[in-house]
Amino acid sequence: MNAAGLIFRPWYWISGRIFATWARPAVQPDNPVEFLPGADAEVCYVLETGGFADTLALERICRIYGMPSPTGSLNFAGIRESRRIIVMRRMRGFIFRRKRMTGSMRLKRLVEASIEAGGKELLLIPVAIYWGRSPHKERSLLKLLFSENWDVAGPTRKLFATLLHGRNTLLRFSEPATLSSIISAGLKPELAYRKVSRILRVHFRQRRTATVGPDLSHRRTLVNQVLMNPKVRRVIKAESGDNRALLERRTHQARKYAQEIAAHISYPTIAVVGRFLGWLWNRMYDGIVLNHVERLHEVARDKEIVYVPCHRSHFDYLLLAYIVHEQGLSIPHTAAGINLNIPVVGAILRRGGAFFLRRSFKGNRLYAAVFNAYLHEILKRGHAMEYFVEGGRSRTGRLLAPKAGMLAMTVHSYMQDPRRPIFFMPIYFGYEKLIEGDSFIRELAGAEKKKETLIGLIRTVRSLRQNFGKVYVNVGEPVEIEPILDELKPDWREAMEHEEERPAWMNEIIDELGTRIMIGINSAAAVTPISLLATVLLSTPKQSIGELELIRQLRMSHDLLAIFEYSGSVTVPDWSPEEIIAHGENLGVIGRTTHPLGDVLHMSEHEAVLMTYFRNNIQHLFAIPASVACCFIHGRRLEHAELQRLIRMIYPFMKEELCLKWDNEDIDDVTTAGINALLDLEILVRSEDGKVLIRPPAGSGKAYQLLMLGQSMVPMLQRFYLVISLLVKNGSGVLSRAKLERLCQQSAQRLSMIYGLHSPDFFDKALFQDFIRILRTQTALRRNEDGLLEFDEDITRIGADARLVLGEEIRHSILSLTFADREEGLGS
Repeated sequence: MNAAGLIFRPWYWISGRIFATWARPAVQPDNPVEFLPGADAEVCYVLETGGFADTLALERICRIYGMPSPTGSLNFAGIRESRRIIVMRRMRGFIFRRKRMTGSMRLKRLVEASIEAGGKELLLIPVAIYWGRSPHKERSLLKLLFSENWDVAGPTRKLFATLLHGRNTLLRFSEPATLSSIISAGLKPELAYRKVSRILRVHFRQRRTATVGPDLSHRRTLVNQVLMNPKVRRVIKAESGDNRALLERRTHQARKYAQEIAAHISYPTIAVVGRFLGWLWNRMYDGIVLNHVERLHEVARDKEIVYVPCHRSHFDYLLLAYIVHEQGLSIPHTAAGINLNIPVVGAILRRGGAFFLRRSFKGNRLYAAVFNAYLHEILKRGHAMEYFVEGGRSRTGRLLAPKAGMLAMTVHSYMQDPRRPIFFMPIYFGYEKLIEGDSFIRELAGAEKKKETLIGLIRTVRSLRQNFGKVYVNVGEPVEIEPILDELKPDWREAMEHEEERPAWMNEIIDELGTRIMIGINSAAAVTPISLLATVLLSTPKQSIGELELIRQLRMSHDLLAIFEYSGSVTVPDWSPEEIIAHGENLGVIGRTTHPLGDVLHMSEHEAVLMTYFRNNIQHLFAIPASVACCFIHGRRLEHAELQRLIRMIYPFMKEELCLKWDNEDIDDVTTAGINALLDLEILVRSEDGKVLIRPPAGSGKAYQLLMLGQSMVPMLQRFYLVISLLVKNGSGVLSRAKLERLCQQSAQRLSMIYGLHSPDFFDKALFQDFIRILRTQTALRRNEDGLLEFDEDITRIGADARLVLGEEIRHSILSLTFADREEGLGS
């Protein structure tokens, strides 16, 4: 060790002991030792800005994890360095007299030595240290003044930051880079040094963007950039002509639009709101369960992220922003409906990253141009973004069809300037209770949606005293836009050189992107204890079941999810049936009635209606095996091939309603997999010749389990049979599409009233619209010159197949309803 090392080692040791009393940096990843190679390559740490405090923090972590000391000497390729630290840039001097020092002479010497030694290997480990940016910590406004940003801190600022943020610091290791992988053979030392420096600077810039957020300009600058956008200027010019006064008014209007839209991110606001949300989640929920979060960190390194969560609650906005911030990533700019821009709340949301959009741009070219320009500007600047592709909150618990608007604007912006890859991150929210549950049911029943107001929000706060269980947040597999573009439009780059407006060929791309996102959300579903309880109890006639039977059915459902695995991203709670039941009782979802022959678990009628939402959250996971089971409710034997044919017939409708991932041509193999899962569970058996599937004997426990599983798909088949019956009873060329939809909804509503079918979405008009649309795409239905629906004998055959899986009582009730509809002119 050289003289400097002998002098400073004791000093670092003493300072480190003092430093450790208040500085406790959080570390990502959890085990940085995994970055060390198995071979004996020399290691050198690379810091972005350096400083004494950064060195002590790194020294402490390396000592804890048994990694080479950054303050130890480095012997490499014939040269000796006093420390294993490379600093890319630093500031010297005090607050008002600072001088930026760029470049690292140590890095230059090491690069030159490596080349002279014939390419001797050196491992460079980038370590980013952010004072005041650590997950799971709170900070005051005073601390916020000295928290991490894009300025290079001098010694004085770093001193205050260290004192204030010692326990609120994030130390993030990145994957190491080897000199040999960067330096090309024959490259001159000076050029090699510049290349290595440039790569490291880019890495730290990308890491800082992902953690702190992009280097933000003032909001006025962003608004001015939007107004300078050529497309905005063209629209203003077209609408004002040569009238100078009108030109000024339209320009002023464009500015007002931009200010109405634009977010105004405020880190003090984020700090305060983050603290409040931490308190709120602890009060409302038993915990937030986060799965597959490593996918976020992987993509955030050097990609543009667009978060595309499912939309279940108004809390979705806050919950995702809170999680992203707690994970040490930058707050996304979140698209919010203009209905949320209400006094007080709107201002807070805007400062937390929300930008507002109107429900419709129709007929307002200037607003559309301003919004598109704003979206392009924030993407160009590297901001993460978040929006709900469903457009609004799901009232049924199933995913809604994706809306093209925001997706099309995002993709079009990328195609105009494809500098940074865009990845869409599907996010699944799994709640166990919803604060909006009662209002959703009222709206499905026909009540008008109430407008969001500050008074309404204050009233909602009363319900926060309830226990809402846990909330599960799963990160799906990312969806990159560029491979979709290359697949569907290989020449899109050349085509965009001649396109200024959004081209028509984009429609297919947006449809495919929307489908992949929704499939990605469903493929990351979180099965909750409450959704399992809802699935089982809603399959019983009166939402009541014996405790022993409930335990058996919960265990069977759990086993089925493991055998018939929908996706590797689906999460299932590792709870026993007894724990699930106790949890349901604790949340007030189920009640218990004691009885000498065994306790009975039940749901109240009101609670059962609420629970359909959570049953629907996971219905897609059971859809195929449950459809197979459904075919045995009223029959004991079916050939394997016949089962495949029946599922093949109804699959397009299931796929649309439940957003299933399999293509139509693959469904026979998927059906076989579902059959095999039921065989493994012994709730189906196969005949000796292997061609026929047989239900267990009536009255047996296995037959009861099969019946219960199949009941979950019966409501969908009832709607299906209702549509067919109404068409057949009224005749070809009699009903218009609108009248058929109205008849279906009215008939289903009456059926629900008579038979007590508790699912509020049973008579949801949107489901019937989808059924009718699919019948038309399959050419089973067609519209004649008068706009009336015509069909042929195929419809009758489809109806005959549906009879196989519906009970006689329900079929007769549906037929009597449709007959009455025709005779009495109901719905005309």
